[in-house]
Amino acid sequence: MPSGISSTLKQRFFRASGWVVSGHVISQMLRLGTNLIMTRLLMPGMFGVMAIATVFMVGLALFSDLGINQNVVQSPRGNDPGFLHTAWAVKILRGVLICLLALLISLGIYLAATHHIVAPDTVYADDRLPKVLAALSLAAIIQGFESNRLPLAWRRLELGRATMIEVTSLTVTLLSMLAWAALDPSIWALVAGGIMGPLSKTLLSHKVLSGPDDRWAWETEALKELYHFGKWIFFSSTLWFLVMNGDRLILGGLVGSKILGQYSIAYLLAFALQQLMSRFFSAVAFPALSEVVRNTPEKLKATYYKIRSRTDPLALFSSGVLFVSGTPIIHMLYDPRYWDAGPMFEVLALSLIATRYEISDQCYLALGFPKWLTLQNTIRMLVLFLAVPAAFSLYQFPGAIWAIVMSMFAVVPISIYVKIRLGILDVKKELRVLPFFLLGWLIGKLALFSFGGILLRFGAVG
Repeated sequence: MPSGISSTLKQRFFRASGWVVSGHVISQMLRLGTNLIMTRLLMPGMFGVMAIATVFMVGLALFSDLGINQNVVQSPRGNDPGFLHTAWAVKILRGVLICLLALLISLGIYLAATHHIVAPDTVYADDRLPKVLAALSLAAIIQGFESNRLPLAWRRLELGRATMIEVTSLTVTLLSMLAWAALDPSIWALVAGGIMGPLSKTLLSHKVLSGPDDRWAWETEALKELYHFGKWIFFSSTLWFLVMNGDRLILGGLVGSKILGQYSIAYLLAFALQQLMSRFFSAVAFPALSEVVRNTPEKLKATYYKIRSRTDPLALFSSGVLFVSGTPIIHMLYDPRYWDAGPMFEVLALSLIATRYEISDQCYLALGFPKWLTLQNTIRMLVLFLAVPAAFSLYQFPGAIWAIVMSMFAVVPISIYVKIRLGILDVKKELRVLPFFLLGWLIGKLALFSFGGILLRFGAVG
């Protein structure tokens, strides 16, 4: 953190950063280990169906997102009981609404398949999809009762117990999947994890964290503030869903469940680091930037680039390494049924270059300008939904993968323009980290050259 910012904030920032990074690393190790086991127990098509069902549930959550947790972090009333109780009531009602909408969508998918409205060889025609989506709708109600003590912990940058809750709930998710798959290697093992994880997280949020008890309230002023802040979050979250999940929504209508399942594996690995950075930006950088804006706004630019000086090199270097080594990694980790995910993994790794700009989104929110975030997501969504079908029609599935990656770079010019408007652009700091991609590419090449014999023995290259 730059000089001029209180030592207390510095300490909380670095402590929170440590918790977020360590928690994410542990979570990714657990996910990868479980994924390696599950891919040996389940067929690729099951992951394809689950990917689409999950996309629908995430979509409903984001389509109804009012930014309640972000508002608790950012608002001057974030510690006010009336505001917090009203926010909790809104979250409960939102959870019920999401559940009902998910049930309606599952019925619509079932009718579309039975009346041959969707192509028979695509994921949307799979008879498992509506059943899985209906079962997952229960998780929405469970998540609606999640305690406001979680966003209060983020507001205070006290993420120790919050991170432990995340890791514990993920562990419950993974153990539930493994236990079910051991008895019944079906798609319902994945569904069991999708319900048990949110249940454990909600229970732990009430029992482990400190803070005021959650109660039902309906305060008019609190509702007005939630609406004023949340209306832009609503539009932005809707667009963000289409941006982050539109690839699978589109591909689900173009390819079968096997190919989509392989793509889901490539996506899981390629976006592991992206998820870490997104988590760091939202849980650590956003509260820190918000506090700087409230107390010492003249330090915003220095703080913004100080944070990026730690994340940009990691993103660029990792992108370079994975771009040349994704296929051998897939061959070493997975059995031949999933090897087609290798080239997908390498191309998707390029998206990490664009991920470093996500911190700009948190900066806009900290400044109270969510409309800029909405504009960026609108542009990226339009590029994604226009480019992917066009690329698929011209170059089939490989072309669609490249179009997905290119859509992630569509917002970079807008991000630069907004930073100029806000007076926080530093061109030298934007450019001087770019060689880290080349460094990663070279090290990846050297690693393949040095260990090529070992990789060939395991069938990873050849």
